[in-house]
Amino acid sequence: MQIDFHYCTTRVIAEKAGFTAEDAQIIAYAAQYIDDAVDHEKMNVDGHLEFLSRRFTEKTFDPICTAHKGLQFVTDFQENVQNKIYIPFHFLPELETSTDLKVVQNCSLSRKLVTKAIAELSKSTGEQRIMNLVRLGISLHTYADSWAHQNFSGRHNSIDNDIRDISTFVNGEWKKIPFLVQVEYNSLLDIGHAEASSFPDQSHLKWRYVKESDGKTYERDNTLLFIDAAEHIFNILKGMRKEDIWSEVKSKLFECLSVEAESLEVKMNKFQQVFPEIGFYYDEEQWRNEALLTVERSKLFKTIKEENQKYVLGSDKKWFFFHFAALEQRDYIIKLLEKMVQDKR
Repeated sequence: MQIDFHYCTTRVIAEKAGFTAEDAQIIAYAAQYIDDAVDHEKMNVDGHLEFLSRRFTEKTFDPICTAHKGLQFVTDFQENVQNKIYIPFHFLPELETSTDLKVVQNCSLSRKLVTKAIAELSKSTGEQRIMNLVRLGISLHTYADSWAHQNFSGRHNSIDNDIRDISTFVNGEWKKIPFLVQVEYNSLLDIGHAEASSFPDQSHLKWRYVKESDGKTYERDNTLLFIDAAEHIFNILKGMRKEDIWSEVKSKLFECLSVEAESLEVKMNKFQQVFPEIGFYYDEEQWRNEALLTVERSKLFKTIKEENQKYVLGSDKKWFFFHFAALEQRDYIIKLLEKMVQDKR
């Protein structure tokens, strides 16, 4: 899924389910930031947050990388990256009940992460409550991805992830993607949906593919899948709210998610038009810039290496809360992975 779901749709659902605009923004920002958090080297930070002591060592902070983009693709064949980024946040399988690492729609383990976050949120206050809002957003990203990433896995495995013959449904007929484009996709590593490019994540697409391992054709209508994901999330978030507003929200979300455009700017503008009462705003650098203030140094000592850049604590902690909550989810999933491996022996 892309920002039109992870941020825009999540923002709509959270607010319509009864969260304040401020809380809904935190939830939706965290949900989207999973795709944008690329910091992965220890950082020199002048200050200390007792609340986050597990990630601080004296004056260094160790962030958690959750995004599988950019430089991560260079190392995505490494098992460490698969186990720490792909599986815990984007391709979470039913680890508690199955040894199959393929993602299933409406994954019960992903749903458990969401309900657990809501339970913690209901009994927390102050900074702990803010971090639980962030934790909820992170878990909602993983849960929503179970619709988009179903039948793929976050491991390097040709049985799960080797596909061919991609077609899209355009103007009432199926059209295969150009041969050379398909060859390019098939040259990629069999990890996640790399061979399907961004087809699983584009909200407006109706598409299909053949899986090499079983020769079967898998057809998807992303808009309908994403609407189903949205409804499940809404039903979890609304709690005891009795007012039935889903049918109205659903029709508006369908109008937004079905816009036939690859431009994310066009899709986000559509959300603003359809939901003028919601103040959509997402800047992937916002939380980081509010949490970390750069210490200026002379040009003589400047370097592009992050490990040599110095920071001081900023005015806001949500960026730190994000990394702490992400660490907790990652550690929880890694323990389940380790248990699964031990049980197989």
